Amino acid sequence: MEQRIEKLRRKMSENGWKGVFIYSPENRYYFSGYKGTAGALLIEEESQKLFTDFRYVDQAKDQAPDFEVIQHQQNLIEMVCDSFSSTIKNGTLALELGDVPASVYLEIQTRLPEAELVDVTSATNEIRMIKDKEEIENMRKGIEICDLAFTHILDFIRPGITEKDIGLELEIFMKRQGAERIKPNHVIASGPRSCLPHGQATDRVIEAGDFVKMDYGAIVNGYFSDFTRTVVVGDPSEKQLEIYHIVRRAQEESLKAIGPGKTCRELDEVGRGIIREAGYGGNFGHSLGHSLGLAIHEQPAMRATDETVLQEGMVITVEPGIYIPGFGGVRIEDLVAITKDGHVNFTKSTKDLQVISY
Repeated sequence: MEQRIEKLRRKMSENGWKGVFIYSPENRYYFSGYKGTAGALLIEEESQKLFTDFRYVDQAKDQAPDFEVIQHQQNLIEMVCDSFSSTIKNGTLALELGDVPASVYLEIQTRLPEAELVDVTSATNEIRMIKDKEEIENMRKGIEICDLAFTHILDFIRPGITEKDIGLELEIFMKRQGAERIKPNHVIASGPRSCLPHGQATDRVIEAGDFVKMDYGAIVNGYFSDFTRTVVVGDPSEKQLEIYHIVRRAQEESLKAIGPGKTCRELDEVGRGIIREAGYGGNFGHSLGHSLGLAIHEQPAMRATDETVLQEGMVITVEPGIYIPGFGGVRIEDLVAITKDGHVNFTKSTKDLQVISY
């Protein structure tokens, strides 16, 4: 945690900020280690304070030993503002404008009329882009659970069960394997619904001939993993084989191109170019991938508008897809960590099209 705080203080010095107010649960945990559901951090040049209520004081002291823990009685924001040094009250305070509720922002503005309020989000995002060994290991463990779940679910899928049955079975299995929870945008979409990139599980019954697209992730110690495989129930049609193998080639060629020094835009074009040249460019509407960590989507993103240079310690997904309305869709997704000399792929599940016999 000390290294993370020091990185934030360097950002403070570079930008002339006198203090940083952290309100979001993810950044609160990232910079302090505190996992409670209520509280806020105030980081100044020479001090760091964690404010919470009676329910979490002992927990905060245990999980955030580098912070002065202060118990607030009623109004958290009032107490935080009262504790600000005079340099902040008349200087610049950085806060997460995308995460702080409008009511909190307005209260701070009212209580600190002389302070300049600016956004800290780009700075915290930049710090969180590079994962340390512990963060990477948490995500590797998450993908290991996803791989086990994929092997398990292949014997479960059959005609007559529903998408919700598959989703529930995956969730139960992953929790038994050690996941504290699963990512909320859990995608189980079958048949024509598999054309929906984020199609949530429904009561639709699996039928012979269906694609079944499964995008799920295990959360370990607060860190997300992300995994997608698409299978077919019964013998695949020529069209299904065609689009599956295009997506697979786009994904595998994108993986070959990954390494430090490449830009997100360059990587996106590798996979997108293959799909476009095959005649399905209009059926691939999302980015090639994204970073993740304490949130399922973090920066950078593997898209044409992102010129971020990949660096050692970044963790990204590679997930091209083709989605044809009324027919179905395919996505294949792996989780990759950028290394000094290239990358390591944590996802071990086969990319061979799995044909479910019944």
